[in-house]
Amino acid sequence: MRLASFDIFDTTLIRRCGKASLFQLLARRLYPNDMGKREAFLLWRLNIGPQASAAYNGKEVSLEEMYSFLDTESFGEYSLKEMMETEKAVEAENLMANPDVRTLIQSKRDEGYQIAFVSDMYLDNTFLKDILIREGCAKLEEPVFVSCEYAARKDTGLLYDIVRKELKPNSWEHYGDNLRSDVKMSRRKGIKATLINTSYNETEKALLNAGNVFRNDSGWEQLISFSRAARIKANNTPHAALAADFVAPAYIPYVLFVLRNAQARGIRRLYFLSRDSYILMRIAEVFAKDFPEIELRYLFVSRRALYVPYVADGGAKEYIEAADHHTIVHRDNIDKLLLHLGTSREEMHSLGIDFDYYRVGSKKQETDFLNKIFDSNYTPILQKRAQETRDLLIDYFQQEKLFDSTPSALVDVGWLGTTRLMINSILRKKGYRDVEFYYYGSRADTFPPSAGNYITYFGHGDQPYELTVLAEHYYSASPYPTTIGYAKDENGKIAPLFPEGLQYEKDPLSTINTEISKEIAGYVRDSGLTQMPLLYAWAKQSVNIIAKSDIKMDLSPLVNQSDFDKHPFVRRINIKELAEMTLLGKNVTALDWLSLKTSTPRCCWNPLWKMHALTSRIRRKVYLKLLSKKNKRQ
Repeated sequence: MRLASFDIFDTTLIRRCGKASLFQLLARRLYPNDMGKREAFLLWRLNIGPQASAAYNGKEVSLEEMYSFLDTESFGEYSLKEMMETEKAVEAENLMANPDVRTLIQSKRDEGYQIAFVSDMYLDNTFLKDILIREGCAKLEEPVFVSCEYAARKDTGLLYDIVRKELKPNSWEHYGDNLRSDVKMSRRKGIKATLINTSYNETEKALLNAGNVFRNDSGWEQLISFSRAARIKANNTPHAALAADFVAPAYIPYVLFVLRNAQARGIRRLYFLSRDSYILMRIAEVFAKDFPEIELRYLFVSRRALYVPYVADGGAKEYIEAADHHTIVHRDNIDKLLLHLGTSREEMHSLGIDFDYYRVGSKKQETDFLNKIFDSNYTPILQKRAQETRDLLIDYFQQEKLFDSTPSALVDVGWLGTTRLMINSILRKKGYRDVEFYYYGSRADTFPPSAGNYITYFGHGDQPYELTVLAEHYYSASPYPTTIGYAKDENGKIAPLFPEGLQYEKDPLSTINTEISKEIAGYVRDSGLTQMPLLYAWAKQSVNIIAKSDIKMDLSPLVNQSDFDKHPFVRRINIKELAEMTLLGKNVTALDWLSLKTSTPRCCWNPLWKMHALTSRIRRKVYLKLLSKKNKRQ
């Protein structure tokens, strides 16, 4: 008979809450309103294992034997049976299958192996088998060997002797996560051993260390363990790791902040803006039962869909006001600028208007571009289109109940506030009240409240530049294309328009980001870990790690992603590019710090980045000085 045996904890089954947090959860379950009793019980439970074992002369003790030492005068609110049942209930709630190992077990089963489970544990085999069966890992007839029932452990090798004696295998493979008890000791017993790695990855270890400032019962380890559990459940791919360790910690706290703030302020409807807020709405749906008075809606809108309606009854002044830094110099190329204004070079040429530059490179060219758009024979055409598209936009807003009496707000990722400026400008011109916004983050030059009120989760200076790029172009990946306008269907309903050939499509990136974020959001909700300071720290630390830390992480999911200007997020850079980055302060990729990490030895990361930061500042000062002189000459 061929035998394949599997360790149980941290191999076949994972505690989604983490090992250390299990007893904290138990203490909180037993004494939710008595902090003194909770901490006293936690201290007892953490220490009773070694103490009970010593009392039994080093024997591996069972749960029943541990609880026989309970000070019933101190903890007399429950019987011993009630306490043990509560512990088992908390354990059962937090155990989940490791999908990779579950698949491995089935493959071994299909190959004709006898399956067995072997664990150094104080819980009985009946309880453990029930969980293994529940999670699809074991069958009723497959044996479970637990150290407390045989007075023998794997880490001494004696439990393997018992398994061999009972099952008498001709060949034996064992799988487990512990290097000593599952690998070294089993090999000493002539067993082919394979190490299963379910440990915290480098990011999660860094996050655990960052949480040392919190009290033991803060739930910090639980949050990090949620990421680990979701990552493992999603087969531990690099995309799953980024989603679990960065996307979910970034966005779950923001969504809960929005929901709680809206609830406190009497807001009864939240509109999540397409496309960036798609994942935010999916997360909000996980918490919807806790906020039954708040309606969640998805609103198809984008800067591209707003530019033309925005300039109705307006001109160059309004257009420039909505531009980043109030200028289009050195911004998008001419084709993209014209596309956003609903036209093209071909149409402008047919009207006798041409552009002899690819991108607006000076104030003189900016003036030329604005005159050709807002003071030419194309201007009446633009205004007619602008008024028509504005009417469709207003009808769409009306259809989506934006103008009824329900207190509402719009949820976006944020930064500059261009969408807020344009929407409120359009509404004001048509006599409607302003709408207010929630933002994940903002910049120093974010449009002021005169463009409409807003509330931001991360204020200016609370997040690095890298977060802006990652949030907009990776974290917020959406199955919806950009909304480019609106049209009435045959039933008179206003529907969003997408670029030709594009439609709703579940792509792998948005799917993994959304599904893992929802999974972890469910863990957070079920655990009750919704304290705002704790969640803010979780979001903040995850941002700091990806933007500033020198830990190793798999950045391969970012290699094929790029920002709006088609700059790749991360890639290996050559010697020439490295010199330009460090000596000339040049930006080579969208996330140069991460590209540097993928291209150079670890010892070089910080010195080279400091050099880059210094030369970047010098480069910018020189550029601004030259630009000022050029503008004065013009």
